Amino acid sequence: MKPFLNTLLFCLSIGFSQAQSPCDKIKYLDKLAMAPSELPVQDFKVFDYNQVPDSVKARLQSEIIKETSAAFFKELKVKTVKYLDSAINSTLFTPVVILDNDNNPVDFVYAIFYEMKFKGEIPFVFKLEVKQNGELLKKGQFEGIVNQKKKIIPCVKALSIAATDKEAPITKPGEIYIYYNQTYKTIVWQIMEAGNTTGDSQHVTVINVFDGEILERNEFLKGMQEFDNDLR
Repeated sequence: MKPFLNTLLFCLSIGFSQAQSPCDKIKYLDKLAMAPSELPVQDFKVFDYNQVPDSVKARLQSEIIKETSAAFFKELKVKTVKYLDSAINSTLFTPVVILDNDNNPVDFVYAIFYEMKFKGEIPFVFKLEVKQNGELLKKGQFEGIVNQKKKIIPCVKALSIAATDKEAPITKPGEIYIYYNQTYKTIVWQIMEAGNTTGDSQHVTVINVFDGEILERNEFLKGMQEFDNDLR
């Protein structure tokens, strides 16, 4: 009887620890993940996808299928839509110049956030920047995203890699993000250090989701972590 109780207690403790795992609260996008060259989507206005004209949706569907496949498009789910027009842009502290693939100026752009799933039912959200008529603002926005046949390392494996890093281990994981990294042209796990309570910075480890390679070890200034949690 005693071995059975010990086993039961062990299983319950494992279940409880898993329930408290940072991997239970993965976040998809954050402003710090975006390179300076990207558009400031945090300043875009939220828009109802149902209000997007059917002609724009049809053009966008055609563009996505042309860049990927019909099967890929079928698996996508719209999470959020935002837009930036010339009126909003003019109110920004630093207005941006928006250029399309041919370097022509554009005064209206949608940022459409799509959810997809990799093998293992791991969710992932990415954004597309789209012209007002439904044409992709830039080509190549699916680079590093479209191949769903690739199996990505799970969150718990990423935590293990970050914890055993000899150069700068994550001793106490905090927020965890999965997003497309523009610099490395791949999807990454970003693990924030929660145990750093001194100083003005917070350690971050960025890991390639496909092969587990540590791509960056960064220090982010505290107080700069304003995340787009409305996309969850």
